[in-house]
Amino acid sequence: MKTSAKFLGRLCAGLLLSCITYSAFADQCKPAHTFPTITSGTLSVAAWVFPPYSIPAGSTDIGGVDGDIVKLIAAKECLKLSISTVDPAAVIQSVVSGKADIGMGDWYRTADRAKVLGLSGPMYLDQMGVISKDGIDTIAGLQGKRVGSVQGYLWTGDLQKVLGSSLTLYPNPVAMAQDLAAGRIDVGTDSYAVAQYDQKKGGYTSIKIMAVKPDPRVPASVQPGQTAFPYTKSNQALGDALSADIADLHKSGDIARILKAHGLEPSAADVGQPRLVQ
Repeated sequence: MKTSAKFLGRLCAGLLLSCITYSAFADQCKPAHTFPTITSGTLSVAAWVFPPYSIPAGSTDIGGVDGDIVKLIAAKECLKLSISTVDPAAVIQSVVSGKADIGMGDWYRTADRAKVLGLSGPMYLDQMGVISKDGIDTIAGLQGKRVGSVQGYLWTGDLQKVLGSSLTLYPNPVAMAQDLAAGRIDVGTDSYAVAQYDQKKGGYTSIKIMAVKPDPRVPASVQPGQTAFPYTKSNQALGDALSADIADLHKSGDIARILKAHGLEPSAADVGQPRLVQ
């Protein structure tokens, strides 16, 4: 009787294992596209902390607008995520040097970046914002003020030409916000959506956040930048897959939904035709 019970137990266990193996095989993920990555089966992502767009949550998870988009893409392509959290400048360098497949965190599609990086299809638009007690909303209004901007922002180089030594550059928006609160600068410039998000979360108290009015001296004020995932320029197959997946997420309404879920305007998903800021 004992032998019979053992036999039946082994038989049931074997059948169960067979069923599980068959089920796993039947449900095996089929990637939407074929392309190489640094580590097979894994998408390596260099990210920086930039709510609401990029919110790293450990080495295998990430939140925020870009984070939610990249997770949908990874699912479509049957890839695990490997997240490296670095400073903003190191995001681009990680991709250029081949340490990461892609970068994320509200990166604009610019002609200069396209010289050294691949840039995915556009995900959403982002306007330049001005943060001040006086409600400044023009480039002319910045002149004569102590102004802060962040290294690598779309408008920073042009602001340097206009403002010269009165512009202070910061490694990240947190450092700029601290100096603005302490009165060491009069005005800060940041993503309009990000600044509004920070204010809703309790930052920038008693300060006005304005979308900058167009000024041809700063092209980013005339035409909002399109954002993208930078990728290693030599990996065109990866770039093609990213762009195709992003296009699908636009068609399905997922990108507009993600923007809304993070307190941003869904209309920012209306990117128009791909373009590069010169």
